[in-house]
Amino acid sequence: MQKKGLSEMQKKVLSEIDLYQGYVSMPEGFEINRKEIQMSIFSSYVKNDTISNNPLDYSSLDYKVPFSRALGMLNTYLIEFFKIKYNKDLINKECFGNLYILGEQSILRRLVEPLDLRNSADYTCIYGVEVENNSCNLIIEYDDNRRKNRTWAIPIRNNYFIMFPSIQRYFITRNRTGKINTILTMTYESI
Repeated sequence: MQKKGLSEMQKKVLSEIDLYQGYVSMPEGFEINRKEIQMSIFSSYVKNDTISNNPLDYSSLDYKVPFSRALGMLNTYLIEFFKIKYNKDLINKECFGNLYILGEQSILRRLVEPLDLRNSADYTCIYGVEVENNSCNLIIEYDDNRRKNRTWAIPIRNNYFIMFPSIQRYFITRNRTGKINTILTMTYESI
């Protein structure tokens, strides 16, 4: 005879915010050439080659990053890592870079189109291309049921990725050093 009470209680998670982070760990001899990615972003900066030419659009501050061997290796690593570790199939949607000088920070944003969520990215990935130690953090906003507008801070480091749902608002804090921080942003669709 089955006891009633606690044995009948069940738990079902209806929603969660998944956050992934870690160093990109390539096999020896196949390291990601971060300098190549950094130079691509600097080149776009010098040419003022931004995602959008509209100064009222957030992406007017985002620099195009042309495909390169290093970018391809990084993208492949992330896609394969998520397939193997989390059984998630991802495809890359967008890629852009940003440069932050002393005292500069990003805008608060989310990388989804609110009126077209079906065609928006599922995940945003922030990758430290060349970032001075202890110079900036990624701040992700989230709601925890009754507690609204909570934040989670993660230091941005060289060769370190942080991936989170694109619906989450985020920003990169002020650069606290005299060196230029170079950060890559990639978005992914989960299929």
